[in-house]
Amino acid sequence: MKLIYKVNIDEIGKFIDRPNRFTASLELNNNEIITAHVHDSGRIKELFFPGNQVFLRKAKNIENRKTLWDVIAACADDNEEILINSSIHRYITDNYFKNEDISIFGKIDFIKPEVKFGNSRLDYLIEKNGEKIYIETKGVSLSKNKIATFPDAPSVRATKHLNELIEIKKSGHRAAVILIILRDSDFFVPNYETDPIFYKTFYKAIEEGVEVYPLQFSFINGEIFFKHKKIKIIPYKNNF
Repeated sequence: MKLIYKVNIDEIGKFIDRPNRFTASLELNNNEIITAHVHDSGRIKELFFPGNQVFLRKAKNIENRKTLWDVIAACADDNEEILINSSIHRYITDNYFKNEDISIFGKIDFIKPEVKFGNSRLDYLIEKNGEKIYIETKGVSLSKNKIATFPDAPSVRATKHLNELIEIKKSGHRAAVILIILRDSDFFVPNYETDPIFYKTFYKAIEEGVEVYPLQFSFINGEIFFKHKKIKIIPYKNNF
């Protein structure tokens, strides 16, 4: 495994409830009840249930904040620690792409985040040997029986990104999706039950030549590691 990024963990609490999409109520070890910011738009019900262990970081720039804490990770049912803070995804992919020894793209000549293409903004533009590679990244925290899946809530935005990548590929450039797999998995499949439109668009993108790379990362005691592991994409099924 290769160390990619470190996150400060200041407290460990127990989940109580999630009043809304952006906040969670938790109990600290000293029995204090606090409210923490949730930087993950997914439902993550398999990690957010009463009494589950949640890892927290003290917030910075609190004068601009409504909460003093950020949720960073939570324990899965097998005690695996799962990163659930999407603001950290950018640091993971930045460090991954810049490390030619582990990056799927090897040595690159140029990288630019938050790049515009048409009316949209994608996560990265990489240039390598004169080629342009437009990249969108997706964090995947949901995994059942070693099968990672995305999204865990309907996502019009994610489908829009796939369609944009298809158009980019048709225009003559390379286009890719990086799946940041955050729970130990052997396979990936788009979540038909949650978002059938994303499911169908995902496989259409592959047919059109969009590259898809599921990459395994692990969160252990505040440290994020890249794990050299082949995660297979389960083929399309049309018999749902």
